[in-house]
Amino acid sequence: MIDTLWHLIAEYGYFAVAVGCFFEGEVSILLGVLAANNSILTEHGVWLAAMIGTLLADNVWFHIGHKMGRPALAKRPHWHARATRIEALLERYGPVVMIGFRFVWAMRSLTPFVLGSLGVSPWRFLFYDFIGTLIWSTAVTIVSHYLIHAIGRAINHIQNVEQALLALVIVSAGLSWLVCYLRRRSRQNHD
Repeated sequence: MIDTLWHLIAEYGYFAVAVGCFFEGEVSILLGVLAANNSILTEHGVWLAAMIGTLLADNVWFHIGHKMGRPALAKRPHWHARATRIEALLERYGPVVMIGFRFVWAMRSLTPFVLGSLGVSPWRFLFYDFIGTLIWSTAVTIVSHYLIHAIGRAINHIQNVEQALLALVIVSAGLSWLVCYLRRRSRQNHD
């Protein structure tokens, strides 16, 4: 999947990052930032594409949940346990759930659907989703930036270590050859 996303980002740029956020947001942003690091895209553009793609995806799922409602959840028993947990969290924490759901694994894809099925106002959802998306896309873009630079530094360090080890091997081989040569020569002179 990562190869496919990388190809799509290289081919379609910001549009691919936005569409990728419908499915694998973190991976799309990471690959977008990698493309920015290779001067294919810009990090600000990746961030904006991630914002737009994520907001669209969340709101599509919210409106599907709003239209399909509770009967759709009843037909999917494997969603029911998570939907019940989301409802309990929403009752207890309210807006925090709508802002922070994308940071919780196994809840982010279902939460907008459940919130729509619960009858949450679309404007209320959009407001809190915008705040959550802003925080999430900014955080993931920044983390991706530093992760890519850290990986680059690690690769450079590994290359430097490899070069130092290669030089050490060459010097050691040369010294070993010299010692053997001098010993052989010394034995020949004594004979």
